[in-house]
Amino acid sequence: MTYLVEYKGTALEIATLDAALDSARNAIAADIGPVSDWSVEYDETINDWFVQGLLNGVAVGSMAVVTGPEPATPHDQEPDLRPLPAHDAREDSARLIAFTGGTPAEVFDRATTWLAGRPDVVAVGDVAWSVCPDGYQLRVYHRHDEG
Repeated sequence: MTYLVEYKGTALEIATLDAALDSARNAIAADIGPVSDWSVEYDETINDWFVQGLLNGVAVGSMAVVTGPEPATPHDQEPDLRPLPAHDAREDSARLIAFTGGTPAEVFDRATTWLAGRPDVVAVGDVAWSVCPDGYQLRVYHRHDEG
């Protein structure tokens, strides 16, 4: 049982969760320099941890993803939206939605269908692609208009 640490296109297998989270923090710090704090969020649906460096409360650098050994729940449920730290306190909070499927085309079709039906999405900040035990997953980080 291993954890996969992904950061800026590089992936590394680590034996324990604590070591994997430390590896993610070290990769971020080596890339951007010292940070004042860390944001670590866990998505139990996909068994992933999202690690982000913070400098004076503002997210800096790229996010690292630590993927657990197997999903905690099936992927066939509705996408989960959850707030992430804002890059600027004046901006709307970033959100994450994950799409899964058996083929890359199926996953991208789900994502584009969802985005096409969401005129309130005003920006896509980042995307993350991974291979899961049951197929593929695309995570889309976005900002939306609250109004």
